[in-house]
Amino acid sequence: MICDNCGSKETYVKEYHHKYNDIEFYSKRRFCSKCNNLVYDEELDNEASKKAIREKNKILGVDPDKIIALRKKYNLTQEQFSKIIGCAKKTLISYEQGTSVPNDIYIVTLKMLLENPNIIKPMIESNLSRYSQEEYQKITSKLSIIYDEEDNKKENQELSKYNGYTEYSLSKVKNLILYLSQNTILKTKLLKELFYCDFISYKNIGKSITGLEYKKYQFGPVPRNYEQILNKLIQSKSISLNLIIDSDYECNQISSIEKPNTKDFAKEELDIINRVIKYFKNYSSKKIVDYSHKEKAFTDTKENNLISYDYAFDIEDI
Repeated sequence: MICDNCGSKETYVKEYHHKYNDIEFYSKRRFCSKCNNLVYDEELDNEASKKAIREKNKILGVDPDKIIALRKKYNLTQEQFSKIIGCAKKTLISYEQGTSVPNDIYIVTLKMLLENPNIIKPMIESNLSRYSQEEYQKITSKLSIIYDEEDNKKENQELSKYNGYTEYSLSKVKNLILYLSQNTILKTKLLKELFYCDFISYKNIGKSITGLEYKKYQFGPVPRNYEQILNKLIQSKSISLNLIIDSDYECNQISSIEKPNTKDFAKEELDIINRVIKYFKNYSSKKIVDYSHKEKAFTDTKENNLISYDYAFDIEDI
């Protein structure tokens, strides 16, 4: 190795303090023994470059180790995870290996996922065109398995304004979905009708029907972990999900396979459910989404936050 400054072949290696704008770190670099000028060393220089990228990513909040941990948390392949965030597989690999800094779009996406991993579900839903039906089922099935433990804990959850002061009932959730999807229903409309059934019930009889918690997503109020719930019902062959082309809004069609057990509901609960079905009978997915966006439950709740059942009293009678 020759010094470009003085031509000397005598060199030494030492820890060097790097400062690049907001990045500061130490790495081994080679120097000329005579003039102390930096001497090119491919191995050491490449390592310094990689370290600079890793430090930059840490500052940006997209540390490679955290990206890998997030992907593995959901048991997703690099191919599957890259489709979720919208980049090429080789681009994701470069982020995980710390050999490149994400561009502005991917920084925002990755930071959102790292700070709030549960938004991975609405992200998948809002970008359905990226997946084949087989890929969609594989990804959502993996997410469903991860959330099983969390769902099991719901049975003993504390009663609060976020579940309508009602114990979570998996049986009622299942039978309400089966009842609403008897004549086939688009998924977005189903999720909104679940919301109205529970919230109208809370308004009228002082408790929700299912004990479900609801969150505000960009396409309206929906049950928390709804993908997990639907995937369980699909896997148990209680309902079917079909991908359809619908220019109106939604492209996932749900049909009940199993017959609902209406004995699971009290008379007043069943009356409320039937009122909701009748009221929204001729609503398209887009129309019911637009309708739900006008509710204070939606407008007054921050994105990705749980919705208080107290907002039930602001909903017009159905």
